[in-house]
Order: sequence, then C-alpha cells, then structure tokens
Amino acid sequence: MLPLNQNEPIKKKDVVIPLDEHCTLGTYKVYVDPKTGIIYDASLNQTVSSTNKNKFYNIQVLKDPESSDFKTWTRWGRVGEVGAYAILGNGTVTDAIKQFHKKFKDKSGLAWNNRTDSAKLGKYAFLERRYSPHSDYKGEKSGNKAVKKVAGEQEHEVSPPECSLEKPVKELMELIFNQQCFSNTISALKYDANKLPIGRLSKRTITSGFKQLKDLAALIDDPTLASSKWNMGIAEATEHLSNTYYSFIPHAFGRKQPPIIRDENLLKKEIELLQSLPDMQVAADLMKIDRKARDSIHPLNRQFQGLGLAEMTRLDDKSSEFGYLMKYLNNSGGAAHKMTYTIKDIFRIERLGERKRFDNSEFSKIPSNRRLLWHGSRSTNFAGILSQGLRIGPPEAPVSGYMFGKGIYLADCSSKSAGYCYSMNTGGEALLVLCEAALGAMQTLIEADYNAGIKAKKNGMHSTWGQGKIGPRRWVDAGIVHPSLKGVEMC
Repeated sequence: MLPLNQNEPIKKKDVVIPLDEHCTLGTYKVYVDPKTGIIYDASLNQTVSSTNKNKFYNIQVLKDPESSDFKTWTRWGRVGEVGAYAILGNGTVTDAIKQFHKKFKDKSGLAWNNRTDSAKLGKYAFLERRYSPHSDYKGEKSGNKAVKKVAGEQEHEVSPPECSLEKPVKELMELIFNQQCFSNTISALKYDANKLPIGRLSKRTITSGFKQLKDLAALIDDPTLASSKWNMGIAEATEHLSNTYYSFIPHAFGRKQPPIIRDENLLKKEIELLQSLPDMQVAADLMKIDRKARDSIHPLNRQFQGLGLAEMTRLDDKSSEFGYLMKYLNNSGGAAHKMTYTIKDIFRIERLGERKRFDNSEFSKIPSNRRLLWHGSRSTNFAGILSQGLRIGPPEAPVSGYMFGKGIYLADCSSKSAGYCYSMNTGGEALLVLCEAALGAMQTLIEADYNAGIKAKKNGMHSTWGQGKIGPRRWVDAGIVHPSLKGVEMC
C-alpha cells in the first residue's frame, strides 16, 4: 500500500497516524472519522525572521479506545524545542472536534475544510503530511508502545535474520541507509526532521517550498517585482517570501534568527535541500520499521531489494575493467580541486528497464554522442538515485539556482563531481556514479547562463557543455572497459 497524503480520507484501517511525540495521553489514538475518513491531525508552522519567531503548533483529536473519551491535544513552541501543551474538551467527540476546528482557524486563519488553501499573511501555515500502513519511521510515536508482560509468560528473544548480501554490497547498503549519515546531512542542511520527519513529507509540501523559492529567485533577479507583484518594498517582500518558505519547510535554527533568503548562495542551498528531500524520502520509506511483522529477511536485504536493480556486480580489483575505471577516476581529477581519494569498491549497476528505455527513447534515432561522465551526490540521496534515476528539478523549482538552468549535471572531471558528495558528513566515504549519458548535439558555453536549456532547445541542441579551462585531451571508446559500452566514449 502506498503512503497516504493527509488531505485524502482514510479508506483502509491499517494506516498509522502517529501520536504527537510528546503527548502525555499514551493510551489514546488519533481520531479518524469513521464515516468520512477525515484525519483530525494538524501540524502548523510560522516563521517571522524580523522578530526571530520560528514557531510550531500541533493539534490532534484523540480518542481513548478503552473509555471512548475524546480530547483535543495541542502543543506549541519554538521549532526544535518541546514547548508547552494543553488538553482541551469535555470528553465528547463533538466538543473535541469543535475545539480542533476553533484552534485551527485561530492559528491559520483558514477553516479546516480549506486547509490546503494558500497560507494567510501573519498566520501559521498548514503542513500536509503522509501516513503509511502498519509502519513507523524511526523516532516517531504511533501510539502506546508499552507492552505488559503476562504473569508466568516466558520472554523469548527472536534472533534477527542473517544478512545474505556479500560483504561489499552489505557495506554499501550500510552507507546508503546509515541513520547517522542522515542525521548529519539533515543537520548540515538545517532541516528540522523532528517537526516534520522526512518520511512524512507530502509532495504538496515540497512543491509549496519550491514555489516560494521560485518567487524569491524572480525577486532577486528583478527587484521591481516587490512593488509590482507584492505591493511591498524589496526588503519586506524578500522577508515575506523567506518567512513563508520556512513556514512550509521547517528549519532548526535554534535560538538564532532565521536568515532572510536575499542572495543566490542561500537560495542555492535551499534548492539543494528541497532536491535532496525526495531522494532521502525514498530511503526513509525503505528504512521504515514494520512493528506488526517479524521479518524473515534482514533489513539490509530488504532495503537492497527495494532499490529494484537489474544488476549490481562488484568488480574484481584485479580485472581490466576495474583498472581502466580506476585510471579514469585518477586521471580525470582537477588539480585546482585539491582532492585526493582511493577506491574502496566499484560496482557495475543497471537499473531495471534502463536499457530498454534508452533504446526506445526518441533520441535513440539520432546521433546520440554517448559518453561516460561523473555525477556526485550525498550518500543519503543514493537510495533515490539508484531506484528512480537522476531527475531534473520540478517545474516549480527556480532556474536561477542552477549554473545552466534545470537539468542533470555530469562532469568529465571526477574531482568536480566528488565535491558534491560532502564526504565530511559520512566519515570520509563517498559515492560517485559513472553514467552512460546520451548528450546529442551540445551547445558550448564558457559562462553561467540559467536560460541555457531554453536556448539549446531553440537552436536544436540537446545538452549544454559548460567548458572549463582544462579538460580531457582525448576521448577513447569505452568498449575497452566492457563490451556493452562499445561506441560510448570516455577519457
């Protein structure tokens, strides 16, 4: 069963609605209207940079399954802190829902039925969440976890299933699905996973964040939009859009003032965060804990299977294939990047159906100009990359956050790509992909132009080559590496 978005009514009984993590009513469960399937669970957020506000407000209607007592639970405070709470209602479902509706309207300015409308100026923004069947994401609370031991009952420890993956593949999965690496990355990007766990993010919430960044990018590019579009001064408009963005995408700034997104450097950092979230969400889904099932398969085996790969073969480090690729890695590094690395393992990987998609593509009927090129990314993004491929930013994403506009970025310089791996968050280990890329006709640019994609298409080109000061002296046929690569070039 696929995750359910919060705005969709529940039709199945096995969807888990997590109790607020600091709720004191441990035996209660989040109420779902049995007739309509409406989930009475609201997570609100508000950021105001100028007054250093970064606040949350949680509201839930709760039901005690034993006594059928109903309460409205509320908790509020600064993002990243526990805050304060209150329990409202006289015990009836009618009053609990009434209290819920009132609090939601007071804080958001919207009626509960209109919760997905645009956020009101000066009010909290509603954060839509996803829910999953019979599963918890690590660190969340889905109800009372206390288990009472029956008198005389023997406790039997169940041995965990063994991991059947060969050691190199096992170690790769341990890196891709490493909880500490996720924590380090989330912390580095300032995202607050306690307020809105990555696994609970809805597509609508991420899209809302991208829309705010797109407006900010347009404003940075053309300051006159502040008055013509938002009827504000430039400083006021920039703060307003930044506040709205942080309200949709919670950030943990501690007690520091939330920074206003007024330049491209900060804009690019936030774009990277939003681009990383869907990839990390794939990993979070594969890392879910099924608390009702006793797995007969090791978690790493399950996570590996979840990637849906057609092939993952570790190369023998004595093979010519390994040798050629190692030479390409070492010889294609740029001295200016001042980066050194050693190879731990190389895997030959093919995604399920990838070759067929390549061969059936409209571009397969024209000279394809195929090359082996590098792509670097954080290890936390690789569950998404391996299972869903490299993806272009969505329509809502601004083009100005990218050197040559939205697209898939590859390099013939290994150290250039390695710089995007941020290995300081993963104990010095990093993952690079060497991709077979069909480039077609290339336009050549020597300076950044975020309208490059539009210009390339207009001129009948298929890709953009951002030409640096140094590059490969010559290209050779990659058939020397593996027969399947005959006709593909590498340097």
